[in-house]
Amino acid sequence: MRRKIKKIGSAVFIGFLFLAWSSMGLATDKVTLNLNWFYVGDHSPYFVATEKGWYKEEGLEVNIIPGKGSADVAKKIDVGSAEFGIVDTGVGIVARAQGAKIKNVSMLFDKSPYCMWMWKDSGINSPKDLVGKKIGAPPGDAQRTIFPALAIANGFDPGKVTFVNIAPEAKQSALVSKQVDVVFDFYSGAPFYYKAFGPDKVKFMMFADWGVDVYSNAIVVTDKYAKENPGIIKRFVKASLRGWEFTLKNPEEAINIMAKYRTEIDKPLMLANLKLIIDLFRTERYQKNGIGWVDDKKMADSIKIISQFRDLKVDMKPSDMYTNEFLTKIPLPIEVK
Repeated sequence: MRRKIKKIGSAVFIGFLFLAWSSMGLATDKVTLNLNWFYVGDHSPYFVATEKGWYKEEGLEVNIIPGKGSADVAKKIDVGSAEFGIVDTGVGIVARAQGAKIKNVSMLFDKSPYCMWMWKDSGINSPKDLVGKKIGAPPGDAQRTIFPALAIANGFDPGKVTFVNIAPEAKQSALVSKQVDVVFDFYSGAPFYYKAFGPDKVKFMMFADWGVDVYSNAIVVTDKYAKENPGIIKRFVKASLRGWEFTLKNPEEAINIMAKYRTEIDKPLMLANLKLIIDLFRTERYQKNGIGWVDDKKMADSIKIISQFRDLKVDMKPSDMYTNEFLTKIPLPIEVK
């Protein structure tokens, strides 16, 4: 009897040691997430996943750092400065065509945020109304590059507009001063335009609503990292998308959580920004397949449009640019409009 009790006691003790060792071991995978820009509303899900313990639950310690644009982040991911990055897919396609070995492991914005901003009284109500107008955009602007696709989709000559070179930070001032009739910017920038102009003075048109819906922001890794660390990627994507699931349902709480980590943010502005981002998730693709899922045909179309209008020689299949293999199906928690 004593021997039996000893055996049971030993088994319990060994089990306890195993559990303790496992829980300690889970916290050993340290990774860095390089955001695409300074801290904005759509970065809140990663702070949510941190605050709620979902990264820790997946055995991860995640360092979240700001970025300086998708092109810079793509380079940093490619050389291994960070394991995960947020990169615009158009930029990623260009980077891969030029030799970078990066690919998407989770889409973020299923609907393109590419957008045109103009005064409400501009008389511009459709892309065709851009004929004869001045558009302000930086020379390498992604939306400027694929503008011919928008023109062709809407039946007018892209050469019938005049582009004015402006710095990225000068978009609002160029429009305010009426130096240009239109500027290109993301849909999610609306709170900044409404703050600068007043919501009753400015309006927008989205590329996606007029025939050009290319993929945009996504979580990326290198091919090498995907091959060598599939478990880490799957766990990171799962926890991150849980952060998104919570954020889509609870945007105000998500911003409050982010503000605990980044006290410098303007919470009302970030909340307004995030609420617009949520619209980019309201798609039938996400409703059917879960958040983060990539459609092969849409990726093929994105590659075709980006390569055609950036004058790139692209020899890649859609599967070179993405994989759905690391996704855990996280349901879309909001209604599709």
